[in-house]
Amino acid sequence: MILVGVVSATSASAAVTTMASAIRVGLCYFKILVTGVLPTLSLILFLFAGLAYAAGQAFGAETKAKAQGWAMSLLVGGIIGIVLAVLAPILVQIFVTMAIGNVSMGGDVCVS
Repeated sequence: MILVGVVSATSASAAVTTMASAIRVGLCYFKILVTGVLPTLSLILFLFAGLAYAAGQAFGAETKAKAQGWAMSLLVGGIIGIVLAVLAPILVQIFVTMAIGNVSMGGDVCVS
């Protein structure tokens, strides 16, 4: 009876370790995606914001106001994208450390 409990606890521990490893790998892939794609998308948003603002200057007051609103929304989206791209490695480090439960890992957890 005790042997069954020990085997059950060992398999549960292995399942938790496997799940933590899967979470770590998933978060590392997410970090690579975010740091690779978001800066490019942010640059595109900045370019479209400038284009919308410049194009709006050629029209009347109502269209000009709409174009400025669109440009401001695109600009804010680009800024948020850059901020997320900068914070992604830090946040992934924190979440992976929480998932694994080892605070003294040091370095980048997505290297291996």
